[in-house]
Amino acid sequence: MRFSLRLKLILVSLLLLAVPLIGFRFAALLKSSLLKSREEMLMLTARAVSTTLSNQPDLFRHELFQSFDQSGRDLYAFDMQGPIQLDGMIDDWQPVLEQARTFSGENILTFPGKNSEQPLSFRHVLAKREKYLYALFIVQDDTVVYRDPKSLRLDRNDHLQIGIADQDDHFKRYLVATSRSGWVNGYLAKKDGIHQFPAKLESKIQGVWRKTPQGYILELRMPLSFQSRKIAFAIVDVDNKQSREVAALIGTAGTERSEELGWLLARSDTIENILRSLDRPQARIWVVDSGRRIRGRHGSLQSQALPPDTSGSWNQFTTLLHRVLQPLYSFFMEPYIADFTDSSVQTDRLNLKGIEDGLQGNSSLVKYRLGNDQVEMLVAITPLINNGVVIGAVVVEQSINSILALKNRIIEESIDVTVLSFLTGGFFLLLFASRLSSRIRKLRNQAAKALGSDGHIHETIEPLKDRDEIGDLSRTLSEMLIQLRQQSEYREKMADNLEHEMRTPLASVSASLKNLSEENDLPLSCKEYVKWAVADVKRLEGLLTAIRDAATLQEALVQDDPEEFDLNEALKLWQRSSWQKIHPQDSLQLKLPQEPVMIYADPGRVKQMLEKLIENGMDFRIPCTMVEIALLCQQQSALITVANQGEPLDPKIQAQIFNSMLTLRKRQTGKPHLGLGLFIVRTIVEHYQGSVNVSSLSPDGQGTVFTVRFPMRSLKEA
Repeated sequence: MRFSLRLKLILVSLLLLAVPLIGFRFAALLKSSLLKSREEMLMLTARAVSTTLSNQPDLFRHELFQSFDQSGRDLYAFDMQGPIQLDGMIDDWQPVLEQARTFSGENILTFPGKNSEQPLSFRHVLAKREKYLYALFIVQDDTVVYRDPKSLRLDRNDHLQIGIADQDDHFKRYLVATSRSGWVNGYLAKKDGIHQFPAKLESKIQGVWRKTPQGYILELRMPLSFQSRKIAFAIVDVDNKQSREVAALIGTAGTERSEELGWLLARSDTIENILRSLDRPQARIWVVDSGRRIRGRHGSLQSQALPPDTSGSWNQFTTLLHRVLQPLYSFFMEPYIADFTDSSVQTDRLNLKGIEDGLQGNSSLVKYRLGNDQVEMLVAITPLINNGVVIGAVVVEQSINSILALKNRIIEESIDVTVLSFLTGGFFLLLFASRLSSRIRKLRNQAAKALGSDGHIHETIEPLKDRDEIGDLSRTLSEMLIQLRQQSEYREKMADNLEHEMRTPLASVSASLKNLSEENDLPLSCKEYVKWAVADVKRLEGLLTAIRDAATLQEALVQDDPEEFDLNEALKLWQRSSWQKIHPQDSLQLKLPQEPVMIYADPGRVKQMLEKLIENGMDFRIPCTMVEIALLCQQQSALITVANQGEPLDPKIQAQIFNSMLTLRKRQTGKPHLGLGLFIVRTIVEHYQGSVNVSSLSPDGQGTVFTVRFPMRSLKEA
């Protein structure tokens, strides 16, 4: 395969691909290093939070970090960011509504004579905002029985029971009932519990009771200072307006005694103040107790965007380039969400992979994805220990999207640099290659033009003035061609000069030998020597005659008288009259057409040309094989082929075989050979506007065939 300079330079320019490869490798190493650094930082933060909290044992005792929830009685109060209006509507409860617990038949509080299969259930959720505790009850009740306005009793109708125990375990019980939909307040029940007459109106417990097609919605608010540790709620259902007997009692826990209440759990303000002092940007810190309940949270997962490039016009150019190369970027970059916010729903428990290890006393690092798997989170978890006992865990999580963004930016810039390098470098390399190839092509054309089809050097190469390798080559070739031309001209003139210089002394030698042979008293042995010398002199005279004929052939051809003759008949005549007598029998074969083949030339010169080709074929043929002469008409031309079976012709000298004084004969035939035969053939053929070439006789290279082409038209020009 032949590679041009342009292709080679393009292949060399592919080395520019090392630029993105280096960038990709650097981006991967940078990502790995930053991830390792972030893992260490998150783990250090988690351990710092754990250590800070562990130094405050009273905080754990006050915030009830031990797992007291054995039967699901404990209640969790969610933190609400938005305001809650007491209007009996649930729109403002949407952030925590999914976490509402359902209480139904399995939560019936048993007491004598009551049926546990009444169609009653409710959904309940607690929320904490500012200084208030909010409670929502969505009750499914087929028959809502309101309080009789004329009665002072609160227990002979549908109502809500609230049991509260303060920090000193002082128990209080409240009832919430109403005679119609609208505003409601709580009432402190008597301690004896025999008659549920209101002991006192508690205006701090306030809310709205709103009837719905499925039952009713009760929305309450009470101050956080009103209760401390324990709380329970129970919905009392009365279906018969006449008897007003309780049909069902379903609650979060018993409301009769302090021991029946559940613990009220929530995010601790004290813990969150501590977490705020240990804040880490774009990170979120969780503190969970041994039951995985969230007891403290601080921070946000909002992504950290890289600062934009503000380099003016360059920024506009790179922006346009990014749009064009975006498909290429996406092939190499890791997908991620560049700008996201923490949109996680409210929950009372944190369920992450690795928390169980933290609650068992082991630190761990885990990863997870959110946001359609395009936000990757890194989480550090460490145990929270008090007095040698694991009472919870600290969780610190942060998005690694900023690392991915930095990695992708490096990849983008690597691709940008590569593309720009390819464009600029490729342009200049192509320009350089074009100039280089044009100079080499010019040098090649001059060299090809300098050597003519006859093998002579007609022109020289114009040396370049450039001081580089091509300039040196042109100057060297120019000097070489000048020397070769001088040598060629000298060689061509040498034959004529040699013939002229040798003719005079050879004539003297020939005359002397003739006179010597006529002496009568010459010994017989000397006469024999003289006879041999005379034969050699005649041989030298023949060589000189051949040299003279070749040297003066061009002038002699001008003096010839060409004529139009039938080459077909001429070949037959020359075969009968001359060639059969010279060459052995059955060594020469003619193949002639039926119709005449008219050419315009000198018959004697055509015969001389053919005799040179026949002589060459006879010398190089395999013994006992024929030399074949064929004549045919082709495209207004007469084609004469002279073929012999013999050794293959070397392709390296095929173009030089018609040059003067070039011979390939390896054996002596007794005849003088100066390598002028094929030179005479080409000179005669070209004089009559013909052409001659040589090729192999068979595809395997065996044998040689000479093809002579004469135009089949009358040339009347002198």
